[in-house]
Amino acid sequence: MTDGPGLKLKWNKNDVFSVENLYTFECKTVDDVMALYHFGIKNKVVASHNMNNSSSRSHSMLSLTVEQVDTSNLDNVVVSKLQLVDLAGSERQSQTGNVPSKESIDINKSLFTLRQVITALTERQKGVSASSYVPYRDSKLTCLLR
Repeated sequence: MTDGPGLKLKWNKNDVFSVENLYTFECKTVDDVMALYHFGIKNKVVASHNMNNSSSRSHSMLSLTVEQVDTSNLDNVVVSKLQLVDLAGSERQSQTGNVPSKESIDINKSLFTLRQVITALTERQKGVSASSYVPYRDSKLTCLLR
């Protein structure tokens, strides 16, 4: 996995990934979550090109961990996790008029890797190839989505 600009990923021997300098916030209300969502959208990298005035130049992810506590039994806690992902679009430089950049190459590579992961998981689920390799580590995006 290449270490490009942005957040750095670290993993431990149990193959659990963590992100350095990741912001984590505790929210008590839906309004708190929406305020953070809009904060993230404002900080998302966008740029214009021949086909789109505000093309997303980065992937963004919002991970929500929801804890539900049974008030009659405080030891009974249900934890759910939801990940919302906004993927940057792949580009054909010939159509956008952009000169190929490391940024666009990295975006296209991560989307290609995501496709490979989805394909490997689908084949595994269908029983086509139970031992197929799933290339999670080949991009930061797929490491985080795992």
